Amino acid sequence: MSRSTAVKPATLPLSKSDGGKAPLKLATQTLMSANNIHKSYRKGTLEVPVLKGVDLEIAEGSFTAIVGQSGSGKSTLLHLLATLDAPDQGEVHFQDRRIDNLPSRQREAIRNQEFGLIFQFYHLLPELSTLENVLVPKMVQDGFFSYLRNKRAYKKRATELIEMVGLGHRMTHRPSEMSGGEMQRTAIARALISEPSIILADEPTGNLDEQNGDEVLDTLNSLRNQENLTVVMVTHDASLAQSADKTIKLVDGRVV
Repeated sequence: MSRSTAVKPATLPLSKSDGGKAPLKLATQTLMSANNIHKSYRKGTLEVPVLKGVDLEIAEGSFTAIVGQSGSGKSTLLHLLATLDAPDQGEVHFQDRRIDNLPSRQREAIRNQEFGLIFQFYHLLPELSTLENVLVPKMVQDGFFSYLRNKRAYKKRATELIEMVGLGHRMTHRPSEMSGGEMQRTAIARALISEPSIILADEPTGNLDEQNGDEVLDTLNSLRNQENLTVVMVTHDASLAQSADKTIKLVDGRVV
């Protein structure tokens, strides 16, 4: 397994209408943070605490691994960072702006434009080809007529990403025709199509054998440098976390 040895600074996107990137910033600047995060879930009449006052900072250009045993709260924490759920207490900040309390439409826009989400089970649409699956976020983001106007440019970008993750020969294949590793690399390309500032990956190798898992991790490390990305990865595998610049360990809902 290859390990990334250098932290490259990330670029913070300007608003999409600006059509460009902000100047490179120092990798020590905080891109995302969570402050005093608490989260509980209900099982019938029982309230089950999952996170019990978590604080963390994610630096631009860094690769951060969140580790812990099953039930430690690591996936819950990632979902809160991605605004897929809201904390019971505490705040999540992104680019110096609080985002956990934004209206749902604004949170959806941030997820679609600034966050690249990768999940353990790929979530590819089975009736679509690799190229079409990678283009889905643009279809959702733009709406029908805007997507048609920009379709050629989007297809060019999607094709480049698919080739970057080593799937140029799978461009027209559907998920049922691909291995687990190939499907996860398709999901990585899809996460990058909107040129996000940060990749949030929840157990991206958890459904793969060791070889495919190593290939996916190598792909993430390589693309992190090529695309000037910040990466946050949840994993239960301590050996995978060794590729990260920083490891955050959760035990019983707390950082230790």
